[in-house]
Amino acid sequence: MFTSVFFSARGRRWRGLVSATLAIVLASAATVWAQPAGENQARPEVTIPDSATAESLFTDFLHYARLGRFTIADTYARALLSRPDVDPREILQVASRDKKSVDTLLIIIKNSSIGENAAKVLDLIQRGEELERQDTDRIAANIANLIGDPQQQYYAIKHLIESGEHAVPPMVQVLLDPARSELWPHVINAMARLGKPAVTPLAIALSMRNNDVRVHLINALGEIGYPHAIPFLRNLMADPHMPEATTTAAANAIEQISAVTGQVFTGEPADFLYQLGQRYYDEEDSVKADPRLDTANVWYWDDGMQLLALTEVSERIFGQVMAMRCCEEALALQADHGDAIALWLAANIRRESRLGMNIESGDAGETGDPDPTRPAVFPRALYFTQTAGPRYAHAVLARAVRDQDTAVALGAIRALHVTAGETSLVGTEDIKQPLVQALRFPDALVRIRAALALGAALPKSQFADSQFVAPVLAGAITLTGSEQILVVDPDEANLNRVADALRAGGRKVIGEKSIYRALERARAEFQTLTALFIASDIQEPELTTALLQFRSEFMYAKTPVVVLVKSGQSLVSENAAATNRFVMLAAASAAPADLEAALQRTQAETGQARVSEDLALSLALETVDTLRRIAVDGRTVYDVGVAEPALIAAQASTSEELQTKATSVLALARTPSAQQAVAVMALNTNNTESLRLAAFDSLAESAKNNGNLLTEGQLDTLLGIAADDPDLTIRTAASEALGAFNLQANKASEFIRIYHGG
Repeated sequence: MFTSVFFSARGRRWRGLVSATLAIVLASAATVWAQPAGENQARPEVTIPDSATAESLFTDFLHYARLGRFTIADTYARALLSRPDVDPREILQVASRDKKSVDTLLIIIKNSSIGENAAKVLDLIQRGEELERQDTDRIAANIANLIGDPQQQYYAIKHLIESGEHAVPPMVQVLLDPARSELWPHVINAMARLGKPAVTPLAIALSMRNNDVRVHLINALGEIGYPHAIPFLRNLMADPHMPEATTTAAANAIEQISAVTGQVFTGEPADFLYQLGQRYYDEEDSVKADPRLDTANVWYWDDGMQLLALTEVSERIFGQVMAMRCCEEALALQADHGDAIALWLAANIRRESRLGMNIESGDAGETGDPDPTRPAVFPRALYFTQTAGPRYAHAVLARAVRDQDTAVALGAIRALHVTAGETSLVGTEDIKQPLVQALRFPDALVRIRAALALGAALPKSQFADSQFVAPVLAGAITLTGSEQILVVDPDEANLNRVADALRAGGRKVIGEKSIYRALERARAEFQTLTALFIASDIQEPELTTALLQFRSEFMYAKTPVVVLVKSGQSLVSENAAATNRFVMLAAASAAPADLEAALQRTQAETGQARVSEDLALSLALETVDTLRRIAVDGRTVYDVGVAEPALIAAQASTSEELQTKATSVLALARTPSAQQAVAVMALNTNNTESLRLAAFDSLAESAKNNGNLLTEGQLDTLLGIAADDPDLTIRTAASEALGAFNLQANKASEFIRIYHGG
């Protein structure tokens, strides 16, 4: 059967394949990898006949791919994929007849220039397999064949196992149908053989009213032996309305699972439901959706119809939807289960993020990808998190910090920012530490959001790591929104080629031959690091050590890395990637489009927040507002002076609003450099009138607070503007600032005498 061929091939490392056919593919692929960008062979003219079938297109695609003629092969692949009437099950059948087809596709995906379309063809086969598994007529026929001859029974059970969870609903319906009692013993025997995929629908079906059938389902769960059935079995045992036969069967099933797993399952049902929810949230292998499929099934028991029903959701949100369901069940049993509340909130934020929504927003009008498990009118994640209050928002943030989950961290911090004051945000209590810990989060946006929340609280007492708040805020002021990338390659020619390719779109790129020199420059010249491109043949240190040292700095723990694989360095590169998260491989000679694709894939994997130009400006404006409140208060634990260089740099911004706000904060600083920077903005005749007027107001404020800290030249210029600037509005604003300096009598006299006799 093709199913077993596909799944075993999917998990096999390609280097272990030894067939002559596959060796040809490897050799051809290596040749393509070695070709410099732009030197591929000219595309031959290939005419696809109108009579071509899906089968012939697939066969010709594989034929030319195995010959290493990838351009021709890709033509057939594109023709196959573009057919609107292509039946995935037909392609599955063709692939089943060619036992090497899947192995060939896996190698083409990994090692050729047509990997993208080859992956789509493999997805087509996979979709055909999934459709075969779900086919209701096929499942019904296999159930009927359970009472056939021995060969029919063998294949019936084999195919039902392949159908997995999809076989459970019709099997349960057979057990609930007295007219089909002749099938009951055979279905009961087969049910336990479905294995792990059947556990969740069987557990959900325990809500049925028919106790005799429920006992059979319980026995099947005991025989299957997977622990994610435990919460449902424990719940039955705790229900005082359950018949003794049910509770006894549940106790026996738990003993069976305990014997298989070596675990002891004692405790409250709500705790077990919460723990199962945690496994779904963490997307553990035992409960996560199949990542090769686009959708996953969420099972429900229809109490009115007494049958199992499913809702398909995106594979990306399956774990979070199931975590929320488990928490809801736990809270139905124990309403004050704090851990379940915090987990539900975190799962909801992550779910919303994966649906493509802004988790920092409470806008009820924003829509993302659909989630059919939620009602049409469902509040935003922020609504729930801020309603729960600071205690639970801190608990959610603790999870995010532990998991380095950017989306959940941002959602929790936003709720804290809008609802919590000083006493709720900072202190020595353990529950309040995640917000401070977020100052070391490996995502710049999270660090900035945490610093803004802590800054807005205006704390008067020292707390752990309070000294990091002002530096993080300072960094936020100079964010540009442009991506900043390091390229490290000892080959200067390739270094320059890759760096130039990545500068597209206004990116800032630092290129160095040494990783140490590159990081030294990044710390000095970059506010954030978008990605690291690093050659596989670097030395002192070598690649694996370099990546480990890179990850040891908290700021770079989630930074996307693309390894530029040199000739003969595939094994070194793969080993380095295996010991580091968020690493993608690309040929050192890869074309710019392929470099971009590798970067985008690893960026998507990290879940790093993208700081656009608009967001960077918004953060800078919010930061300077926060710094001014801190400066005006004057009694907080923060040193605004740390941000003075960034505030001065912000005066060169293209945003007049940011220039004005930065100047207003500098007006409160007590240093000559700050006052002189304010004067520069006011005295510069190239600035707009509105900017100069705001700067003169700030200069007057600085003078009132600090006296005269200007240079002699600046003071003379100010006097001249106040005396005879042709713009009377500017002259009046300058005179206000001049008066605030409380000039010596002779200066004031000179100013008055200008108009003597006028």
